[in-house]
Amino acid sequence: MDVRDVYLLYYINFNRWSKMIQDKLNSLRPYVTGLRFVKDLPVVDLIIKEGWNMFESDKVSYKPSANNKNYFMVFPKDPKDSIDDVVIHVENVISINIEKENKLVLLKAKIEELKLLFTNKGLSELETLKFVFPDVTEPTLEDIPISTTSRHSKNGVELPPKQNTKEVLEKEEK
Repeated sequence: MDVRDVYLLYYINFNRWSKMIQDKLNSLRPYVTGLRFVKDLPVVDLIIKEGWNMFESDKVSYKPSANNKNYFMVFPKDPKDSIDDVVIHVENVISINIEKENKLVLLKAKIEELKLLFTNKGLSELETLKFVFPDVTEPTLEDIPISTTSRHSKNGVELPPKQNTKEVLEKEEK
């Protein structure tokens, strides 16, 4: 293998790597507006839509802009962590928010479908209406969480906490 072969391999690998980075950045548009380093700390500039949620992870944090409430600087908590961790987190933030938007669109469409059904069908037919999900099992009592915040209940219904709850329960027992 001569110098030209080594150079050619380097050139091919560099172009692949460069294309991968470009493809990754393109997939994050229009939300990611920049990648930069601030004192050796990798920072991803992110603009999210109104109503979207921004959150941290174990490895990644963010700082909101003082001027634009939808602009965030996303960076690793540990300066030794790579920009890959930040990009993966940003992808996750974008993905979760897009899924949330899509669920809302679907919910609105299903509400319209239900409105149409309730307008056009009789009560007896609507009472047979069922929602079937192929991967959802029949719920059991174990699926219902038990609240441990209140220790007082009557007939299976939690009573709100009161200062004189003990007196009320004593009177009720008589």
